[in-house]
Amino acid sequence: MGQMTFDFEAEDNTPEKPQIEAEKVKKSDKNDNKETLSEPKKEEETDKNKIEEKHQVKDKVVKKERKKKNKGKTKAHQLAKEQRDIPVSEFFEQNRHILGFDNPTHSLITAVKEGVDNSLDACEQAGFLPELKIEIGNLGKDELSIAIEDNGPGIVEENVPNVFGRLLYGSRFGSGKQSRGQQGIGISAAIMYGQLTTGRSAIISTRISKEHLANRITMKLDTRNNRGNIERTEDFVWKNDAGEPDEDGIYPEKYHGTRVEFAIKGRYREARPSVLEYLKSTAIVNPHAKIIFTNPDDKVFLFERGSHVLPELPTEGVKPHPHGVELGQLMRMAHHSSQHQMGAFLRKDFSSMGTKSINDVLKKARLTALVRPQDTTRIEAKKLIEAFKTTSIRTPTSGVLVPIGPKLIKLGLKQVLEEYRPDFYTLPISRTPSVFSGTPFLVEVGMVYGGNLPKDQPVQVLRFANRVPLLYQAGGCAITKAIQSINWRLYGLEQKKGKGTPSGPAIILVHVASTNIPFTSEAKEAIADIEEIKKEIKLALRNNAKTLSKHLKKQKKRAKVSEKFDLVQKVLPAIAEKASSVVGKPVPNLDKIVAAIMDVVWIEEKIEFEKEEIKIEVKIINYRLKSANFKLRIVVPGHEITEGMPRPGKREGSHAIWSVGLPTTESATYKFVIPQGTRGNFEGMEMWVEGIDSTNIIGAEKWTGIVDPGIDEALEAEKQGLA
Repeated sequence: MGQMTFDFEAEDNTPEKPQIEAEKVKKSDKNDNKETLSEPKKEEETDKNKIEEKHQVKDKVVKKERKKKNKGKTKAHQLAKEQRDIPVSEFFEQNRHILGFDNPTHSLITAVKEGVDNSLDACEQAGFLPELKIEIGNLGKDELSIAIEDNGPGIVEENVPNVFGRLLYGSRFGSGKQSRGQQGIGISAAIMYGQLTTGRSAIISTRISKEHLANRITMKLDTRNNRGNIERTEDFVWKNDAGEPDEDGIYPEKYHGTRVEFAIKGRYREARPSVLEYLKSTAIVNPHAKIIFTNPDDKVFLFERGSHVLPELPTEGVKPHPHGVELGQLMRMAHHSSQHQMGAFLRKDFSSMGTKSINDVLKKARLTALVRPQDTTRIEAKKLIEAFKTTSIRTPTSGVLVPIGPKLIKLGLKQVLEEYRPDFYTLPISRTPSVFSGTPFLVEVGMVYGGNLPKDQPVQVLRFANRVPLLYQAGGCAITKAIQSINWRLYGLEQKKGKGTPSGPAIILVHVASTNIPFTSEAKEAIADIEEIKKEIKLALRNNAKTLSKHLKKQKKRAKVSEKFDLVQKVLPAIAEKASSVVGKPVPNLDKIVAAIMDVVWIEEKIEFEKEEIKIEVKIINYRLKSANFKLRIVVPGHEITEGMPRPGKREGSHAIWSVGLPTTESATYKFVIPQGTRGNFEGMEMWVEGIDSTNIIGAEKWTGIVDPGIDEALEAEKQGLA
């Protein structure tokens, strides 16, 4: 029989244990007595010693039990009774500032933002072009009503209390897919804040198909239990007032969509930051959406749909990338993997891992492909992490991310910023995907310059994450820090000491897309200062700034020549007239003298936007002492040049080419039409010259045989992952 041992320190907190041990000792005594009868005499002494030891143990147990009974309740016991689980909704109710509900203006913007984000995500996932209506009304005493309606797929009636009444409830957290919402907090938190500040219930109207009735549900949040409590539910006929009424003035029914109505304590204003600014910015990066906004004064703002193409959403989420995975994350993944061999684990549970990469990693980590991932030790996991770092592994596929794309960024900027009449739009940049902490992301940048934009103020920065505007906490955002770290004086913008936000008539748009945006807080208002993200933003900014710099240099050169020409045109005739009156002779022709001073060929364009076409006129003046003979090449990206007068002598793809021959001081005009062209879809015009020294040309570039990527080429490159 084996000897029994006792750990008194370990059992000290269990009051029933001593009795159990004492009973065990009694049973042992009986068994020992039986055994001693059959044992040889030489073992009797040993057995007696064992029995004595067990009695001593029993005495100790009894003494310990008596001592324990005499102990009183300690402070720790009292504190233990006070400790409890804290419901997440109750926590956020008392810490609502974390979610962006910290002041009346901010709270209103946050509430609208959460509702709009939900609606856009729902419409896109269901394959509907979004049509959103946002209405804000006055209820008095700083109370505002908010209504957000969409044409999405609707919500099943039983699920409404969960979607709108529970925090940390949703389908997108950890899905590995790019979306606006991630945490399952947003709209429920907005309703919670409204209930907290006004005491009013929320009303949700929803319909899922033509075959189902529309439901109207009145509900409140139970923050103690993190659930929605339905107060009333009813069926109703939902009329679509956005549709066309019939001859009797009756509107058609609305067959699918959701409308959420609630009240909050808030303040509406149109100065930045504001709900209007948020919706304007949303329209820029979501040109496929139609947004109708009615403010508390019943003024309606319409942001028309500029594109009828929905973003192509990925069907599957992305798996972690080896270059960004952490040690603890790797160990968790290995221990919970459904794969039974290390090679299969690396292939199936990670992205971008092919046969060569797997073999290289296993060789460097000194592991075999057949070892079980569930048996991975901490040392082996560390070796795998080091092997990941030193192995060349392809970047995540762009298929899991949803970029806006150069064409739509430019289209969105043009539609919304038309009031500023900018002179120049850069060709937006879409970087190839990169990775941080195992998560893929990409950066897009676009810039606007000139027009009515203020010249003596800092440039306006438009920050976006997964197509959502970021209006607050700019100082702590990786986008702002990346912009401020660039010397913008190299690119033609003013900047004190080459640091900080540049100044000038410009707008900089930066969009970060990822399956998991690393926000600085649950309010989702700034992107964390992660080095990999900041590096990609700076690369995209510098690439885009080169285009702006090129434009500004051209503009500066043209302005300098224009100033010189104006001076010559004013001074020379005055001198000639004065001299002629002195000598009594007629004023001579000054054209050749002007040409000798200027020594340039001047090219300028005039653009007129009419109803369904664009008329363009290009005028060329030869301010040189010799004839100008060259070829003029013109392209309008995305459009065909028609009705040319004179007709182009040659065409190469979308390029129209004219042969120009101008004697000194002569001029010529070339006219053409862009059918179905509008201010919104006009991407600018490019002009090149060949067969003449380009240093003597103002208004066109030298033709090198290589086209700068136009908007169509950039879009194609983006699809192939080359942009």
